[in-house]
Amino acid sequence: MTLYPDIRVRKYQGGKPDWWEVTDRVKVRCALHPYGRFFIPYGYTSDFASVPQVFWWLVPPHGRTAPACVVHDYLYEHNPVKATRKEVDRFWLELLKQSGVPTWQVWTMYLYVRALGWYTWK
Repeated sequence: MTLYPDIRVRKYQGGKPDWWEVTDRVKVRCALHPYGRFFIPYGYTSDFASVPQVFWWLVPPHGRTAPACVVHDYLYEHNPVKATRKEVDRFWLELLKQSGVPTWQVWTMYLYVRALGWYTWK
């Protein structure tokens, strides 16, 4: 079981347009981690969803998807849970569902990330 995280952010002032900075340390409950949780530190930056602006009408990077996308970005960059890319993407899928994102949009985002996420996986 996961719990949808409450993540507070502010506009990042470090020169990256459309990037956001986490303002408080965030605890994320996650069954993939041996202790059932991990933390996203204060100051972590994310662009939410890496969607070209021309497609924001279809899949907006802001709004309901934002906290789940911050978690997904952090897991891709740091992988504190030592999970596979597929496991991380499935966890993100569940967070998107919990956030109330429409089903068609959840699956559009998920399939996009499954097809192209290998490029940014670390």
